[in-house]
Amino acid sequence: MINNSDIKVFTNAKRANEVEIGKELKVTVTMSKDKKITDLKVLFNMEGENPSVIKELVLDNPKGINEENLKVNFYSASVSFNRIGNYYYYFTFNDCYGHNQAIKLGRAEGKPIITMEESPYWRILVIQDNFSVPNWAKGATYYQIFVDRFYHASDKDTVIKGRNYRKWGEMPNFRRNEKGKFHNNDFFCGDLKGVEKKLPYIKSLGVTVIYLSPINFSLYRYDGYAATNHLMIDPNKGTFQDLMDLKKKAHSMGLHIILDIALNHCSSDNPIFKDAISNPNSPYRDWFYINNDGSYRYWYGEFKDMPVFNQSSKGYKEYVYGENGIIAKYSGYVDGFRLDVAEELSEETLEGIRKRANEFGKHVIFVEYWNKAKTSDFGKCFDGTTNYPYMNAMYKLLMDGDVDYFVWQIQDLLENYPEEAICTMLNSIDTHDTVRALTIIGGKWMRHGYDRRWDIDKEPSPWHKIINGIVRFLTDNFRQDEFEKDKLAPKVYREAKNILKLLIIMQYTLPGNPCTFYGTEVGSHGYKDPFNRKCFPWDRIDKDLLRFYKRIGAMRNHNRKEFMNANFKLIRRDKDIACYIRNNLLIVVNKSDATKTISLPEKFKIGSKIIFASSKKQKSTAEIMGKTGMILKAI
Repeated sequence: MINNSDIKVFTNAKRANEVEIGKELKVTVTMSKDKKITDLKVLFNMEGENPSVIKELVLDNPKGINEENLKVNFYSASVSFNRIGNYYYYFTFNDCYGHNQAIKLGRAEGKPIITMEESPYWRILVIQDNFSVPNWAKGATYYQIFVDRFYHASDKDTVIKGRNYRKWGEMPNFRRNEKGKFHNNDFFCGDLKGVEKKLPYIKSLGVTVIYLSPINFSLYRYDGYAATNHLMIDPNKGTFQDLMDLKKKAHSMGLHIILDIALNHCSSDNPIFKDAISNPNSPYRDWFYINNDGSYRYWYGEFKDMPVFNQSSKGYKEYVYGENGIIAKYSGYVDGFRLDVAEELSEETLEGIRKRANEFGKHVIFVEYWNKAKTSDFGKCFDGTTNYPYMNAMYKLLMDGDVDYFVWQIQDLLENYPEEAICTMLNSIDTHDTVRALTIIGGKWMRHGYDRRWDIDKEPSPWHKIINGIVRFLTDNFRQDEFEKDKLAPKVYREAKNILKLLIIMQYTLPGNPCTFYGTEVGSHGYKDPFNRKCFPWDRIDKDLLRFYKRIGAMRNHNRKEFMNANFKLIRRDKDIACYIRNNLLIVVNKSDATKTISLPEKFKIGSKIIFASSKKQKSTAEIMGKTGMILKAI
């Protein structure tokens, strides 16, 4: 009789479950030598299909070893795949009685078992070949800066007609302008020289990569997400020389620069669009979707000042990733790009951008994806994503106690993203497109269930009203309510900060790279745009929170090797406790109010030390106080 303990299964895959397309995967089964089997086969099936590959395993004992000294027989088969994606596999064989048996992956211990029942299968992820990112982008710590709102250093300001210049620190305008439109036309004149001047501060946070908001010229939008001229840097933000100075100084300090850019659309005041819309014979006409009646396609069907590009236009392709295009223009000044609304960029566009950027040396390409990306796009179209799924999962666990959603979301990406992509993705707890973290935790109107917690303006909401039989969103009321509830009461702020610290511990230790939105580290709060995009409060810093960020940033840098791969093992599945291992680190977060006892894995029992704790009172490695977190390192 063959027992489960008689069997072992392994492969030559890089990460136990990952192989490049077209490359040979060798699967091996070892069986106790006294167990006689025949017709051993491995069956692979791509997700959602019947077995698509069936291979027979043959005796493959190591050469140069006396057979008499072998206690097990080695059986192996080699297979290669011509399609990217997830494959699942298991084994079948005939025992000495001629009975057909199956070897599958046991649920309990993650080891081979003999069973004909439904059971988890092993999995192999087939990925793009030769996909790699530079080491500086892995195990890194990112810092997202809205240039206009970070720091103003220039002593000579260019005044551009039509812009609304504001005093630093004022509340951004959230009401309609004189034309009855909401517009991002408040300029506080933060600039590239300001970022350069604050590099020592940024470095003190443990940051290794700076992610800049768009700096291209956008006449009436401080954020730069609808360009009047992509090829020109906004005069209020600086010059190409300023950008080069920033890069050189950053590199000298061990920092890299990523630049955000929007290439799905432009501004309606862009001369290219103005010519195209006014002249049916314009050479730019096919760059956009313009109808005979003069109507045109614009972003999201709501923002008429953002006409959408026709990405199949030859002119557009040359403009964006041609020899003298946008990507070529900026690539010598930065180390990579973050592509806005990339889910609306075509595969051809993304490939063209990545290829052109890498002609100037290896650049890292991030894409704004709100959902899960396709496995086949990594290494072909881009390198990493803005990881909103993890952001949502962390809030679901710490705010709602939804451990099932947390576990599913973490594992889903680990199983569907290549390791290089996992090591490159950006894990945020707030961004320029969401409510600020402290407000997500302590503010009103946050969402529950399967909605993203920060989607407060999603229907149904207090601001969706039925008017004349039609559901309308009352934007003026929404913004007024956000303004009135902007400031958190002292007690709410303190309680929110305790939860925020737990979020930060998870953000800094889950697979991927933490990305801090400027100001969160000093207590900035606020609801959606424009309240989440206030000026950096240099004169109102939460020093306790800042110290916390500096400590955890230092911890991550001192232990960077522990975060440069995708290794992750969940130790405890609990609505109150998040407990998982990253290589030689054990991370524990207790969101409850009560002290909890944890069972330490063996290597941490033998010897470990606390290398980070959110509370100075934390002394035990077997107990964790309420509303605290700690990180242990095996020694």
